Amino acid sequence: MSSDRLPDHHPFRDYFDRLPRIASFIATSNSHELLSDPSGSRRFLCVEVERPIDSTGIDHAQTYAQLKDMPLGGGRHWFTAGEEAEIQRANVAFYRTCPAEEAFARHFRAARPGEEALSVSLPELIALLRKRHPGTLTGIGMQEFSRALVAAGVERRHTEKGNRYRIVPLETSDFQDLYLYKKS
Repeated sequence: MSSDRLPDHHPFRDYFDRLPRIASFIATSNSHELLSDPSGSRRFLCVEVERPIDSTGIDHAQTYAQLKDMPLGGGRHWFTAGEEAEIQRANVAFYRTCPAEEAFARHFRAARPGEEALSVSLPELIALLRKRHPGTLTGIGMQEFSRALVAAGVERRHTEKGNRYRIVPLETSDFQDLYLYKKS
């Protein structure tokens, strides 16, 4: 929801009401993998509760009154860019990772700018990972894996032979067949 007002249509009415967006939500989960989109996740503040929360001594009515009064009194009700970046850093532990991304991270990393690296196509990389992790990549499409690589910081270069990904193997001895590919 990116607008400050939301259309609302009640049953048996011929018109829409434009209501202000005023809600915040809280939720609990037994899973750590809650977030999937880093850009949309900047609005979520994830916290791991390590012990029971002691809420004795909290004046809930007073807290609610203060929170309600802040925006009405002109107080800021949004996160700054710096606060969003801090929230995203704190949320890293709660991002969902796909099995293909985990398999990639076990053996490779993204090449740094100017670093000598292997230049592989997506089908070549998938074939290499399938040799080591046969069951991991089932059901994961090329486009999904490509997005996961780019999200992990892997540079994609478009060449006359198609898209190539610049990667560095973590364990070169485990990947003798990588020397077949040209370094970039």
